[in-house]
Amino acid sequence: MRKGLRGNYKKPRNFVPNKKDRFYTKEDIFVSRIASILLIPKNKVNGIFSQRAITTIRLNPLKGDTEDTKKSLIGKGYELQEVSGVKDTYFVLNRDKSEISQTQEYVDGKFYIQNLSSILATLVLDPKENEKILDMCAAPGSKTTHISALMNNTGQIIANDSEISRVSALRNVLEQFGVKNAKATLSDANDFGKKYPEYFDRVLLDAPCSGEGMIYMQGTKPLRFWGIDKIKRCSYLQKDLILSAFRALKEGGTLVYSTCTLEPEENEGVVSYLLEHYPNAIVEDTGLKFDKGITKWSGNIYDPKVRNSTRIVPSSKNMGFYIARIKKV
Repeated sequence: MRKGLRGNYKKPRNFVPNKKDRFYTKEDIFVSRIASILLIPKNKVNGIFSQRAITTIRLNPLKGDTEDTKKSLIGKGYELQEVSGVKDTYFVLNRDKSEISQTQEYVDGKFYIQNLSSILATLVLDPKENEKILDMCAAPGSKTTHISALMNNTGQIIANDSEISRVSALRNVLEQFGVKNAKATLSDANDFGKKYPEYFDRVLLDAPCSGEGMIYMQGTKPLRFWGIDKIKRCSYLQKDLILSAFRALKEGGTLVYSTCTLEPEENEGVVSYLLEHYPNAIVEDTGLKFDKGITKWSGNIYDPKVRNSTRIVPSSKNMGFYIARIKKV
């Protein structure tokens, strides 16, 4: 007897799926999440992440007079625009990063190519001379070199990372940019709260994250390293790290928690987690004029104090970023 044919065994060549049956791509999910977080239409998301980044440089006082460096660059035809309220920081309007990194001034460590939002995190930390400071996840070293410059190479900085190759690169950066008050260490950042309880005046935790702030929708597979699972994994790690960072902080000290993602689970959710465990953690206003932190997201309710934190939406002058300033009282 002839067997009946399976109706769905082979689709005809001209088969067109029903729109309701379409599969959602990773880009669909990414756009939907960002639109929901930023409260914008979905068709606006690609434009935000496709803007051409303007190169930003921070002049380095540890390697000569910053005015001399500025004059030297202008003499070479560099069009510099001063960043309002941020000392020794300029947008380079007519050069890209690859070109600037070939100059002798950069090789000599007289300026650092650094995104503005990354610079702002160090300014929110507000390091002082002769303090003890921990940069928990320091590589490649941009923030460590900035901290050292603001401290005039005084005090003590522990610049840590958990991968030996990154620590090696970090040491090279510290040497190139004239940092003498920092020690590069190879350690699990989760151990600092145990090894150095209440030791540091300030702690910077620029935590590993899903990296949305550095994603550009143009190019080949820009979302290949992004996904919901990564967001979840990062949030688990970040919660452990922020507890360790707070334990290593002196009473009266300041912790800055930052990421380059917009995901609430990795930002306000992590800070709220700290507040649940430590009532003596106070979220202070960052003083930055960008979007405030959010207290509700996808069914999650976060501590109202996280409103004092700051989220920076990607633009030509900034990558997406989150900054929280926390006081230990």
